Amino acid sequence: MRYLLAFALSLAMAVPAFAAFEGPGATQPSSQMGMGGGFQGPGANAQCSTAADAMKAWDDTYCTVEGRIVEKIVGAKDKYIFEDSTGKIQVDIDRKKFADRTVTPQNTVRLHGEVDVEHFGRRELDVDVLEIIR
Repeated sequence: MRYLLAFALSLAMAVPAFAAFEGPGATQPSSQMGMGGGFQGPGANAQCSTAADAMKAWDDTYCTVEGRIVEKIVGAKDKYIFEDSTGKIQVDIDRKKFADRTVTPQNTVRLHGEVDVEHFGRRELDVDVLEIIR
């Protein structure tokens, strides 16, 4: 009897997990049903795609920038200078993000991360993902 009760409880707990199924055989994607979530309105689609944009962005703004890492900041752990055609910004890239890959100033990279506004308005990009383009 307790096995039947345990099975019934686990089945009841699992039902909500299937409520938003998106895959083969699904009748309608959740984005068409209004389940996408988030804010829709002025500023919702703001893009941060250059170093100049990142230097003007609010704290925690997500950015994807493409350019070159031109130098390591001496005496600062995991701090580098990133440069693209619009300017330069300091970036914070943890060693593990390099994943045993070597990057030189000649390589073009794509960095994904959030703007971090520090004391006195100084900004840097805290990198989550580093991609080597070429």
